[in-house]
Order: sequence, then structure tokens, then C-alpha cells
Amino acid sequence: MPNIGLQALVVLVVLLPGFLCARIVQSLCARKDQSDFDKVTEALVYSFVVYMAYSLVFRSLPVALHIEGKGEAQRYSIEFRGHLLLVLTGLASGIGLLSGYLITNDLLGEWLRKLRLTQRTSRPSVWNDTFAHYGGYAQVGLADGRQIVGWVRYYSDRPEAPSLFLEDAAWVTPDGGYASIDGPGILLTESSGVRHVMFLRPAKAEAASAAAASNRPSN
Repeated sequence: MPNIGLQALVVLVVLLPGFLCARIVQSLCARKDQSDFDKVTEALVYSFVVYMAYSLVFRSLPVALHIEGKGEAQRYSIEFRGHLLLVLTGLASGIGLLSGYLITNDLLGEWLRKLRLTQRTSRPSVWNDTFAHYGGYAQVGLADGRQIVGWVRYYSDRPEAPSLFLEDAAWVTPDGGYASIDGPGILLTESSGVRHVMFLRPAKAEAASAAAASNRPSN
């Protein structure tokens, strides 16, 4: 039994770089919901990629299981090679950061679409794709019919619970004017009921910003 426990520990340590890599990617990118099986599979794929890169330079694993003795009297021990563990950790972190960069900016997806191999992006929804490509001033329609204009600073990851933070914000009045919000901005949460987001052309955005600024109360 002891040897089974030690072997399991060695396997766990060997697989940890892939789980570290997957965790970094998950923390950097907006992702679709994954089952436990999907998460484990992704981590195993990253483990394979990490060790493929590792094997190009090093020929020995950072963890080794040693068996000493003869017959039934055997002694098991684990050898950790510290410098190789550091190299493996740095390599896994680097691959995780690179993967996060590629996914966030959809660079690999853009290349594959140019080759007509896919029409999909690496982002989880049209909501994320839209805000990644467009920004600046936007006019947001709410469930109660009100309209608000502002500079899109932050937006939620998931369209199922849409929320936005608008800087330099102003309410659109019924006569088409603007009533500025006295403060840095406004947070529109899911309960606000975001119905649509219109991204404004520069000329209209400047006009809205100027009108909002002129209506802002002075201190």
C-alpha cells in the first residue's frame, strides 16, 4: 500500500503544472461554464503541452520515486529536484499567461477564421465579442424605458446578468437633451434591466458629452 500512495503523490505533483496553467487561464479569461470533467480534461491537455515544452530542454522529471531494498523489504522515497520544479512552475505560468492573452484578444480565433477553418471566436458570447471590439460612448436602454449615455468603462462577463459601469454619464431627457449625473459615473446592475446598448459615433458622442458637461452642476 505505501508504494501506491507514493506513486499517487508523484502523479499528482507531475500533473500540478497543468492545473496551475488552467487556473491561470480561468482567472484571466471570461469562459463558458465548465463541468468538473471539462476542467480536468483541460488541465490534462495543459499538462501535456507544458511537458512537451519542458522535454525540449530537460530529460529528467522534477520528481522521482526511488525504490531501495530486495524482496519484500523495500523502502520507497521521493526525490524533489527543486530547480527543475521552479523551471516547471515558471513554464506552466508562462503558458497560462500566453494562453490567456491569446484567448482574451482572440488572436488564434482570428487566424483560424482567416483560414476559413471556423466562424467561432474564443470568447464565450456575442456580449463579450461586442464590448471587446467596440467601446467609447454608448447609449443604454433600460427596462423602464429610460435611456442613459456614458463612456463604457466596465462590463460584466456574462450576458445572462448584464451590468455596466458608465463614466461621464447623463440621462437622456424626453426632449432629447441630457441631464448629467453629478459624480464619476453610474453602475447599471442586472436589476436595471439593460435592454440594448447603442455604441455612438464620435460626433454624437462628443455632442452628448458636451451637453452633459454643460448641465453638470458646478461646485
